[in-house]
Amino acid sequence: MKLVNLNAIDTETRNPNTLHLDRLTPRQIARRINREDFNAARAVQTANKEIAAVMLQAAQAYANQKKIIFIGAGTSGRLGILEAVECVPTFGTKPSRIIGLIAGGKKAVFRSQEGAEDDAKQGAKEIFRTAKKGDLVIGLTASGRTPYVMGALEQAQKTGAHTALISCNPQAVCPTAEIHICLPTGPEALCGSTRMKAGTATKMALNAITTGAMTLCGKTYGNLMIDVQPTNQKLVARAVRLICTVAGTDEKTAASLLAAAGKNVKTAVVMHRKKVSKQEAEKLLKKQNGFLTKVIDA
Repeated sequence: MKLVNLNAIDTETRNPNTLHLDRLTPRQIARRINREDFNAARAVQTANKEIAAVMLQAAQAYANQKKIIFIGAGTSGRLGILEAVECVPTFGTKPSRIIGLIAGGKKAVFRSQEGAEDDAKQGAKEIFRTAKKGDLVIGLTASGRTPYVMGALEQAQKTGAHTALISCNPQAVCPTAEIHICLPTGPEALCGSTRMKAGTATKMALNAITTGAMTLCGKTYGNLMIDVQPTNQKLVARAVRLICTVAGTDEKTAASLLAAAGKNVKTAVVMHRKKVSKQEAEKLLKKQNGFLTKVIDA
């Protein structure tokens, strides 16, 4: 088996700022790690142009009833799953529309399956089963070379899906990715532990992509989470507060509106602001592709 040249991967090199990590006090360790963490935000800042481009791809895919698929191994794969899962309560998306795939399958979410990342064929199989023409497949790999992810992106290209890569390696070469979001986080405080800065930067980029894409698809009102799914007490309270804020009502009225609207915040707001029934409110929103601002602020 040919060994991977780790010297060519920034995240695998030793960090000169933490060479003597094991000799530091707890407070010093915390400070050194925190100092390195600031590089994650700086790395994301350098990639704003590429992040915006993938954000637009994601918005177009979602608006065209296509899927957004995150695929990765280890920490990267778990971050993709986390992003996909959190879009459901935050933006009211269907679980089948934004998907996270991880090398090793579901069991790898809770227990490391390190060897699975070397299986390029399995990555290709996952995408062959999941992706269709016009979908967006976003590969996640800190090193920019994980075989499972590279196989997935190659298959995605053959399928006719759009492709993007998020990595932390400026030297990464991936001809099957239309856009490469490179997050140059540099060496980790603990050499090779990409769950640290690389993971943080990747999560920040994913946050921007999904939040921006859903905003472009009308799933926010200003900076308000207007498509929130009120599935627990906290989220019901949030939904009521949103209705109070946007519709200008008191809590009792907002709660009644939420119930009458079938727990849909946007419908409740339109019902109150336009003085219409639930059915009419839904028609108005559908006519404007779900953009609340186009219904109540036009």
